[in-house]
Amino acid sequence: MKKIAIAVMLSTFAVAPAVAADTGFYAGVKIGSSNKSIGGSSESNSAFGVFGGYSINPNLAVEVGYTDLGSGGSGVIKFSALDVSAVGSFPINQQFSLYGKLGMASTKEEGFGLSGTRTAATYGLGGQLNINPNIGVRIGWEHYGFGDGAIFNQGDISLVSVAGVFKF
Repeated sequence: MKKIAIAVMLSTFAVAPAVAADTGFYAGVKIGSSNKSIGGSSESNSAFGVFGGYSINPNLAVEVGYTDLGSGGSGVIKFSALDVSAVGSFPINQQFSLYGKLGMASTKEEGFGLSGTRTAATYGLGGQLNINPNIGVRIGWEHYGFGDGAIFNQGDISLVSVAGVFKF
């Protein structure tokens, strides 16, 4: 399964969201669940975010997003991410496409009066259903690294989300 997911992600890197099949701007809102993993322990809670992008051509888009990844440590530490990614899609038909994301994210942790940031690669996979040419729904999975090592322990955050996409 991992080999298939990696092959889809690599093959879709040079392609764009189907809702942005033509060139132009799009924006979206996502809500989901984040799972934080530090060492052997993990913790899940709600997450939400916003994103916007520009389809350079029918096969490539650039996207910027902000995601509130929830909190950890009994709500004491808050996590967020700001990312820039190349987004590609592989259309299955006019209504549905698979997409892949690959980019850089700056993740931030705040807690106990301290703050730490980390910049690392981010990536994700998902599918998008186009309701009409201007509105789509994404279901996706994204991965972020967090923890600067000096203040907070390093770990991983996985996000599973549902998003509405709106083309301008």
